[in-house]
Amino acid sequence: MKLAFPVAHGTARTGLGELSHITNSTPLFLGAHLFLRTSPPAPLNPYRPRCDHRRYTSNGPTPLKETACTGKASTPSNADTVPQSSTPTISISDQVRLLMRRVPYPVAIITATDPSGPENTTSFRGMTVSSFNTVTLTPHPVISFNVRRPSETLNALLASRRFLVHLLAPGPATATLARDFSKGNVTLAAMLKGHGDFELAALPTENEDGHFQRPLPILQRRADAAAASDGVDFPFVFECTLHPEKIDVHDHSIVLGTVVRAIEGSGSVSAQGLDGKALGEHSPERLCLAYANTKFWRMGGEL
Repeated sequence: MKLAFPVAHGTARTGLGELSHITNSTPLFLGAHLFLRTSPPAPLNPYRPRCDHRRYTSNGPTPLKETACTGKASTPSNADTVPQSSTPTISISDQVRLLMRRVPYPVAIITATDPSGPENTTSFRGMTVSSFNTVTLTPHPVISFNVRRPSETLNALLASRRFLVHLLAPGPATATLARDFSKGNVTLAAMLKGHGDFELAALPTENEDGHFQRPLPILQRRADAAAASDGVDFPFVFECTLHPEKIDVHDHSIVLGTVVRAIEGSGSVSAQGLDGKALGEHSPERLCLAYANTKFWRMGGEL
């Protein structure tokens, strides 16, 4: 009996006898063996479903490889896969800290005297703050700033209940001074030994009853140091008394002070200072030192 099999395109069929060729649709009978002509082999496709190939004879099919057809396109191995970069999670505190670097702040140096120390310059304390601001102007001017605890300067002004606020002119020397005072009272100790371009002088102060108190440390350029280009390093200084209210927030304290005297340059503010045009109040050169993005800045032009 002769057997006939339908043609399977793309699959090679071989027998034990002589090879013959047929069309894709016509079977050819040669004795007990069947030879089928296949269509031209299709180009290899790595993503084509893979099935096992079998060799057939008259005695029945004999599998060449026992692999099942997955019916799915093969995918690249893990070694060829590009790893996906994951964005690290950033805390809300770090988000606020990084974003607020874009906001300029005024730079101020706060000085006070430790009443429990000796009656000399070794009792002077100082620190740099970038949170200085006015709270209200009526009925009395009140200012505020933040201090991180612990702080020797904070302890001194809380004990003495008086302090000075120095606003700085924009310049390399004052920027260096502000940076030094942000490192604690180590810089102040070096200053008292005669190092640097600035020094702390004793400013006499009075209490509400007119009695003199221990002097407050006021910053000034040394006589032997090179003067500033315009002769002014500290455009103005506020003498303040500690406000009864103080707010502690986590590791910081919000300090409030009432301004009792304003000192501009080397003397008190005159009536001329109330006239913005007379002093060129809108000139950018008169604006104080600012801090933003971990650096000190000179303010630019008007928009």
